[in-house]
Amino acid sequence: MPAAANRKSFRLTGWHVFFMLCAFFGFMFIVNGIFLWAALSSFPGEDEDKSYLQGLHYNEAISARRVQEEQGWSAQIGLTPTETGDRLVVRLLERDGTALPAQDVEAQLRRTVTGSEDVPLDLQRSVDGDYFADISLLDKGVWEARVQASVPYGTDQVEFVASKKLIIP
Repeated sequence: MPAAANRKSFRLTGWHVFFMLCAFFGFMFIVNGIFLWAALSSFPGEDEDKSYLQGLHYNEAISARRVQEEQGWSAQIGLTPTETGDRLVVRLLERDGTALPAQDVEAQLRRTVTGSEDVPLDLQRSVDGDYFADISLLDKGVWEARVQASVPYGTDQVEFVASKKLIIP
């Protein structure tokens, strides 16, 4: 008798197909789960807090920016080195270069990639009208300084917003 006749030939059954399908889709679920976890843990997809409420007040933000542009208000934002780290300096200016009469000035340093490293800053006003905050040494990379202030305009207050990207080498 030949040797080939002694071997049992493999026969594909429904159970084999069922287990192969379960293994394939199980592997796909595991890989997709890993990708989903990696995506959500690295960037959740929402950069702004309360984005829905901001959307409801979008027309107000547009009109405030229009007033800011018409009045020629501007901001100069930068970092200057000090002995203890860096200092964020903010100048809010009118069209003619004089200091803008701003109230409730707030600033925030934000990472452009993730919201987990955002730092709110407590700005102090200097004698010449600039605002500053001493900050510790920042990690290398791209940061965004965002400044908000209320400015009297007629009988109302207008929200002044300015931002600048800061690159720390």
